[in-house]
Amino acid sequence: MSNKILVIEDNEEMCDNIASILKLAHYDVIKAFNGKVGVEIVQQQHPDLILCDVMMPELDGYGVLHILGKDPDTADIPFIFLTAKAEKSDFRTGMNLGADDYITKPFDGLELLKAVEVRLKKNELIKTTFHNSLDDVNEFFNKTRQLKEFHKLSENRPCRHLKRKDFLFMEGQQPNDLFFISKGEIKTYKSNPQGKELITGLHHAGEFIGYVPLLENKAYCESAEVLEDAEVCIIPGHDFTTLIYSNKEIAGKFIKLLANNLFEAEQRLVDLAYQSVRQRVAGTLLKLNHTNTNDTVKTNLIQVSRKDMANIVGTATESLNRTLADFKDEKLIEIVDSGIRILDQTKLARITV
Repeated sequence: MSNKILVIEDNEEMCDNIASILKLAHYDVIKAFNGKVGVEIVQQQHPDLILCDVMMPELDGYGVLHILGKDPDTADIPFIFLTAKAEKSDFRTGMNLGADDYITKPFDGLELLKAVEVRLKKNELIKTTFHNSLDDVNEFFNKTRQLKEFHKLSENRPCRHLKRKDFLFMEGQQPNDLFFISKGEIKTYKSNPQGKELITGLHHAGEFIGYVPLLENKAYCESAEVLEDAEVCIIPGHDFTTLIYSNKEIAGKFIKLLANNLFEAEQRLVDLAYQSVRQRVAGTLLKLNHTNTNDTVKTNLIQVSRKDMANIVGTATESLNRTLADFKDEKLIEIVDSGIRILDQTKLARITV
């Protein structure tokens, strides 16, 4: 299905010429010879892109953009100005109103088609929903590389295979890359002068890790150690900064992928402040069970060391063991040599409330 493009231009000859060029490129073209009619067409037909002249009688291009920008149903439609005026003040006025691009008359057909193609690709990327899987991350990068300002993004992102107890990075190291976990589980933790660990996060397949130090250009303030054999996709730091700082719209899309686990981190801090040890242990067991990636024979079997679990809960190992013993007596869990198996998720969930 071809993209629908609306051309708003009061010079009928110019409008017909633009329309004929777009039709040769197999776009579906609608014409409007004044701003008022153009606004009505947009509100009725919602084209995929709008090409609009600036200087028009009754309602000029700025007025068209202002009206469409106030309506949530039309505000996100890509909007390109066509103008014979190239003064900086005119560019600034249009961009402040929300224009996506400017094409200065006179222009040739190739210049027009390239501007339309780039804007449609960018809009498609922004509207696409990406999930936190390696395939979707690669699709995001591949689509983004098609845009002019992102051509220098790396074409390939190598993956590292890490064994249990391997370190992805260590506290004090300078960051160079962003990491995406495609398989396995990684814990991040801080160590105090006495060597005691405080686990700051458990990271699973589908999560990015290490982006805060890259943003702040500071050394890692925590270490990342593999809990379960992992595969990690490496995204060069240059790619990360390009995505964050080159274009606001693309940065917003990328940040949504990055921030998949921010709510979880905030919720853990609230739990530490306001929940009892019993509530926190119950919540940790449910979370570890939910993210368990073992085979079906070991369903509901949690294989995390007591030390690591105590650090996640934020309590002493002795307090954790007492609470687990209570849960066992209440027949909420079963403790076996290879780990902990949850017997009653419903009752554990009630304890967390």
